[in-house]
Amino acid sequence: MESGKFTIEDSEIAELLGRQNFTTKDSAIYELIKNCYDAGAKFCNIYIDNDSIRIFDDGIGMNYENIKKDWMHVGKSSKGYIDNKSNRVLTGSKGVGRFATARLGNSVKILSKKENNDPILWETNWEFSSFKKIQDDLLQGTNIEITDLRDTWRPNDIKKLENFLMRAYKNEEMKVIIHYKQENPIQITPIFKNIKLGVNCSSKITLDYKSDEMKLVVLIESDEFTDEIASIIDINKIKVYQETFNMQYEVNIFDSNEDLENLLTYLGDFSAEFYFGLSKQQKDMAKHYMYKYNGLELIDVDIALYRNDFSISSLEGKKDWLSISSRARKSPAAASHLTGSWRVRLNQISGFVQIDKINNKNLKDLANRQGIEEDDYYDIFCKIIHFGLGRFEKQRQSIIRKIVQYRGDEKRTAKNEVLKEFLNKPLSVKEMSEEKVTSLASEIKGFQKEANEKSKVFKESEQKYKYDVRILNVLATQGLRASAIAHELHNNRNNLSSGYRDIVDALKEYGFWEELLSDEYTKVSYKNVPLTLNNLNKINHKLLVFLDIILNKIEKRKFKSKVEDIEETISNTVKVWNKQYDWVLIKFDLIYNHEREFKFSEDVIEVILDNLILNSIQHNELEGKLKINIVFKIEREKIIVEYKDNGIGLHPKYKEDARRILDVHETSRADGHGLGMWIINNTVHMYEGEVIDIDGDDGFKINFNLKG
Repeated sequence: MESGKFTIEDSEIAELLGRQNFTTKDSAIYELIKNCYDAGAKFCNIYIDNDSIRIFDDGIGMNYENIKKDWMHVGKSSKGYIDNKSNRVLTGSKGVGRFATARLGNSVKILSKKENNDPILWETNWEFSSFKKIQDDLLQGTNIEITDLRDTWRPNDIKKLENFLMRAYKNEEMKVIIHYKQENPIQITPIFKNIKLGVNCSSKITLDYKSDEMKLVVLIESDEFTDEIASIIDINKIKVYQETFNMQYEVNIFDSNEDLENLLTYLGDFSAEFYFGLSKQQKDMAKHYMYKYNGLELIDVDIALYRNDFSISSLEGKKDWLSISSRARKSPAAASHLTGSWRVRLNQISGFVQIDKINNKNLKDLANRQGIEEDDYYDIFCKIIHFGLGRFEKQRQSIIRKIVQYRGDEKRTAKNEVLKEFLNKPLSVKEMSEEKVTSLASEIKGFQKEANEKSKVFKESEQKYKYDVRILNVLATQGLRASAIAHELHNNRNNLSSGYRDIVDALKEYGFWEELLSDEYTKVSYKNVPLTLNNLNKINHKLLVFLDIILNKIEKRKFKSKVEDIEETISNTVKVWNKQYDWVLIKFDLIYNHEREFKFSEDVIEVILDNLILNSIQHNELEGKLKINIVFKIEREKIIVEYKDNGIGLHPKYKEDARRILDVHETSRADGHGLGMWIINNTVHMYEGEVIDIDGDDGFKINFNLKG
């Protein structure tokens, strides 16, 4: 059989790999800069005028053989990982970057000289290409001249190119200088150089992922708050926070642990730096939240993705590839919200993620050079970054919440004597001294500011509760569907409860039962009729319990404004669970330290108990006998609840921060929804209570209180 090679016209190559492959003129110039870097150049000078673009570098240059075997060989790259001479990680790999010249112009001339070799001249108009050795006193390096330009270059275009290169090029081993007509040269300075706390950001978040250990180190350095905060929190704990997390526990997105381990290991090491800062705030708002800086020089860039200091195409910091905005929309709560999870906004964060050509080889460029292939590796890569950001968000929100609580306590203890005097006798304002009138005006202004602040918080809370309502609507809809089926099954309750006994009695009457119990008919499990019937009977029993629970939970009386008998409500709930699970023993104590009426309804107690007990059962299904003890202490204004079980306790990922289990969608189970503990926390806060303590070292324990 005769062998053959594909033949393609130069003009078609130029169109496909040049004009269509590089969507912008900036990205085409950037590709040629990368070639200069790979050539070991210390300088790359770009000259742009009306008629031409010239790019000069002092790299190793090319000789006749390089042009013939490498430059003219489409799709071939002679570049490995590291250049032995310059010790640089080489950026090229596909062998098509040279066609960036076709995106910029229709005619190209290249002069190149390699040490101890004659200079080479290569020319093309993309219809015909030629090259030859020449005699010229040329210095080592490569000069590219592009004419018959495809674009017009104006001052604004030069500024756009400068901004693009500042975002895209993070390395300073090679100086990149733009020369435009007669204007002053522009040296490219990486945008993330010399970022300073207190100038460009208030917090710096560093992530360092170690793939061999599958661990992420999160380091937060913050200078966001004034020294006033020392009266609330240990200021040293705010300035620097560092913790290491096992990603096997944190990214449970796969059914198989083996799949997860492989992905986490073969993803490779990577690092990231993020810079957080707020735009200018109103002075009273900044003072209220103890912000140290108001009006930072924020960086005008989002998050860039670099492979060895060169940004990946289209991910140089102008595209929200990490879906920061989407995360914020899904959880729109303000940082001051008591139960909602605050998410950083896109305009509050900038920074970069750094990956490596070899270490992260499984993060592959798209064929069209417009990003990264969105496969399982990319998915888990983004989830690790999101987790790291989430630790910063949680850390910062915990501080803001303490400030809010502190300010609230201040207001409650403040004495508004002048205002009280005015409200009791409005006309007394005529007799007040100038000092008192000024004090009164100040207090009224304070209430106006507080009203404005509450209005803003209300709007943010409204967004957050819309999300809560969406979740609850989904759960309610599923509940209605379940109740509809439950009603249908309830009509056949007799068949479910007596079906097993009826079949056994019939088989005995016909004389088959004893024969079916013999070894001959029971040695194969799936043909074992008595065993199958017994299993079906157990399932029927669970169905009956399910019917009772579903139909009982939606009775109207449960939603009355006040619980009539709290002991009966607790007892009935516990009985249902004890009946449903014979391996679970639930006990409760009700201690009255003060006799009083209750302001909440039965469903509040049931929601809390059901979610707590279900949480214990789901995490201890294979652990043998489960004992649960619940203590209710009735105080004058509050009910204190102490809950504990003898199970396996908290998952290792929650050992250092047990309160994470209260966050929405937070779960350690691959099939978990992460709503149970969040519902409990929301219910507790709804009745002006708080979760006091969570412990998971010896079984699971949680203590909380609520008013009502």
